Amino acid sequence: MAIVIPTLVALAAAGSLASAETPTELREQRKQVQDDAAEVAAEVDAISDDVDLLTDALATLQGSVDAQQAAVDAARRAVAQAEVVQAQADQAIASLEAQQRQARTDLQAAAIQSYVSFQGPEDIEALSDDPWGAAREETLVEFGTGSGLEELDTLRGIGAELELQRQIAADAALEAEALQADVEARLDALDIALERQETVLVEVNTRLESRLSEMAALSSLDASLAEEIRVGEQRIADAIAARRPATGGGVTLPAGTDIDVVSVRGIVVNVLISDELEGLLAAMAAEGFTLGGGGYRSIESQIRLRRANCGTSDFAIWEMSASRCRPPTARPGLSQHELGLAIDFTLGGRVLRSRSSDVFRALSRLGPTFGFYNLPSEPWHWSTSGG
Repeated sequence: MAIVIPTLVALAAAGSLASAETPTELREQRKQVQDDAAEVAAEVDAISDDVDLLTDALATLQGSVDAQQAAVDAARRAVAQAEVVQAQADQAIASLEAQQRQARTDLQAAAIQSYVSFQGPEDIEALSDDPWGAAREETLVEFGTGSGLEELDTLRGIGAELELQRQIAADAALEAEALQADVEARLDALDIALERQETVLVEVNTRLESRLSEMAALSSLDASLAEEIRVGEQRIADAIAARRPATGGGVTLPAGTDIDVVSVRGIVVNVLISDELEGLLAAMAAEGFTLGGGGYRSIESQIRLRRANCGTSDFAIWEMSASRCRPPTARPGLSQHELGLAIDFTLGGRVLRSRSSDVFRALSRLGPTFGFYNLPSEPWHWSTSGG
């Protein structure tokens, strides 16, 4: 997998940000740029020993997760606000309906009271024609010009306000539904961002464990190289620790596991690969290269390091991520050296560092014939699995 630089995407998209017309559009375009950069960052080759690329990729992926989480939070707040508006409108509707019922009751009572309290005309001749009709007319006149008019205006005002609140509640309900759909979409985008980050974290965490194990195996062969690895992996460990926890793969062995080892021309390895190593060393010698190196490394030594750097519990020794130890320390059993299945080759007492050297080219040609494969980021490291 090729190594890429995530920031190239951001630079390429920078021009599009200037075309945004509103703050919302600008935020959306920025999130898109972050998402595009994160997609590229997820393609970083975790096997690479370029620490800057790996830490930049982790930072870019975390930025994408943070942006998507912020978008989810903002969408949820918008839904909550719409629900508050709807709830307030519903409360207002309930109150107005109660007021409406009371106003109708008051209006009815006012009409009855006005009718009952009417005393009738003093002119007896007016009653002789249609006394009840005259009474109704007088009552209506008094009601229309008296307190009844106030009750009627109140009822009309309540009706208008009630209609307004019902519209507000309906609009808020529609908005909340639309915003909830936006929340679901934002959650999907967040899941994608988290999956990308988790994939890279697992790969980088696995690389961290492997490189730390290799550093320990190299300590007696090449102290300066081991220190270079330690410094770089400390940065990687810090970057991992700043992100979400990730689990690492490996072949963790229980304490006390026995491995049968044998020395092959001074290199101690698992007895299972002794014949293959003998064949490879003989073939390389025929090419003019007398190789040495380090093979098996006791798992007990790694356990002692974990006790010192990580803690004394079974969890701290066997399960806790290397990045949580100070300094970062690989879990026991994760190195092929601890299985006796890996060799760090030396020539003339020096670890093989160059992939362009004649000795490396010879190993690349002959190694697979005997079942040995190189770890691409470490020219010196050869094992039965390439890990």
